[in-house]
Amino acid sequence: MAESPASLTMQEQAHEDIIITNPNVVGEGKSKDLSTDVLTDSGDVSPGKQEDKPTAKVPILNRIKGVSLFVFASILASTYGGFVKYMDTLPSGEVVLVTCSYAACLIGLFISFQGHSVISFPRKKWVFLRCALASTALPCKVWSVQNMPLGNATALIFTSPIMTCVLARVVLKEKINLFHIFAILAGLAGIILIARPTFIFPSEEAEDYPLWYNIVPLIAALCLSMAYVCQRLIGTAVNCLVVTFYGLVCQSLAGIILQAATQSSYVNPSCYTFRGMLLLLCFLQAIAFCAINKGLSYEKAATVSLIRNLDTVLAFVLQVVIFKEAAEILSLIGAALIMIGTISLTLSKMFGVDCGVKF
Repeated sequence: MAESPASLTMQEQAHEDIIITNPNVVGEGKSKDLSTDVLTDSGDVSPGKQEDKPTAKVPILNRIKGVSLFVFASILASTYGGFVKYMDTLPSGEVVLVTCSYAACLIGLFISFQGHSVISFPRKKWVFLRCALASTALPCKVWSVQNMPLGNATALIFTSPIMTCVLARVVLKEKINLFHIFAILAGLAGIILIARPTFIFPSEEAEDYPLWYNIVPLIAALCLSMAYVCQRLIGTAVNCLVVTFYGLVCQSLAGIILQAATQSSYVNPSCYTFRGMLLLLCFLQAIAFCAINKGLSYEKAATVSLIRNLDTVLAFVLQVVIFKEAAEILSLIGAALIMIGTISLTLSKMFGVDCGVKF
């Protein structure tokens, strides 16, 4: 007996609540029945797998797009951090508030021109959870850097890729291979050599701080990992500009909270150089956020979180080239380890090499 159109519509709506990653959206306001779709090893949904057909691999072009977007985001994020360090006379909360609020306005204009809705879109709970997690991580990162030795805060924050690999394996069923494990070990070793945390490299000049301070950067790392997983759950069902808009709005609120928590007064930038830099940071923030959200629609959460280790290497390069700080041999070795791990993982993803071992 044929089913009525009304019952089919109800079934399609039910499927939208069940499928957890990268749905295929057909046209405006129309959805495709995904009851026969399967979750591939890459974490994407491939249409209609039959009993006798193997799962289709992700096209190399999509792998290249995903990796390239995250490398681009790392470059922008490191540049953003370099400008923020240069403007150290401005309160951190004020920089976050100004850059994120103006960037949100910029993205809002793009959304209005493209005709996307910021009110009517699917998977709202995942969108707002993703934005809330990213906005929680931001003040935790800034607070850690301000109140802890920089090396300790950096090393603990960059445990995020390890957490992401675990969460992606449990929640998204994404498999990891030997290249992921090598990139994790090389990246963690490289970050430790660059940051040189005092709990591994004791120093008489190291400042004491309460043990519970270590929890704050770990919260930042966990929130970042969960935000990546949420973005994978959102997939392509929501336009990346919409996710970016709400993310920037939430981070603007985080800037207000950070400003109040640090009891800092707002400073009016006295020179046009700082004002121009703040305007440039708005564009960097908006583009980087879009690149991260779009990149997660192409590539695994575990892979992209490991690629973000490049932030540390690029920040180290800016530190040496722009701020003229001396480079030590351990830092150079650490940067080389991160680059080797990231490049090997990137090439393995682009060419579909996994050594035949998956976990």
